[in-house]
Amino acid sequence: MASGIWTTEYFSCPNCGLPYTATREHHPDKRSGSFACEVCGSKVHAWSGQYDFFDWKVDQVSSPVFGKRWGATGQR
Repeated sequence: MASGIWTTEYFSCPNCGLPYTATREHHPDKRSGSFACEVCGSKVHAWSGQYDFFDWKVDQVSSPVFGKRWGATGQR
């Protein structure tokens, strides 16, 4: 039975840099596994211990807002 303590962890592929998030959960028994990049197939993360990772997904980085200038003061 899991402890119910979940945390969001952030990873990036060491080969292509694609960002990922996963949920980490503490378990009383030993777990192991690994996760590979959806794009290039490189190993993103491997684990062994009293934690398990699930809900792997590409981290949705916010898109820049087009038509606005960063640091604009409103003066022309």
